Amino acid sequence: MLTRYVKGYKIDRQKVADLVEAANRKDPLVDAGIRSVVARLNRSAYMNIATGYEPPTPEGARHLALIVALDVGYDQEQLKEKKLGDIDESIMAALPHVLVGPDVWELCE
Repeated sequence: MLTRYVKGYKIDRQKVADLVEAANRKDPLVDAGIRSVVARLNRSAYMNIATGYEPPTPEGARHLALIVALDVGYDQEQLKEKKLGDIDESIMAALPHVLVGPDVWELCE
């Protein structure tokens, strides 16, 4: 099976945790904060909320991240170089507070 990649913005759990003053990234309050972030995004501004793999840790562990998907493809380098065009103001408003990117992640399918 060919690997697909997703380009977009990662919803950063640590940034959300800091914003909602949660005890840690796994606090249920973080999940509620993420739902609130997604609800505030203009739904027509992105393809979907995708699940992508974070780069492996030094121990080889792979963690998942939620990605506000703007493009998907099979060529990672081509996606990295591809311009996204105008980014919706709802994404730009969330960017400094809870989003990281744009970048490319391996899609978890």
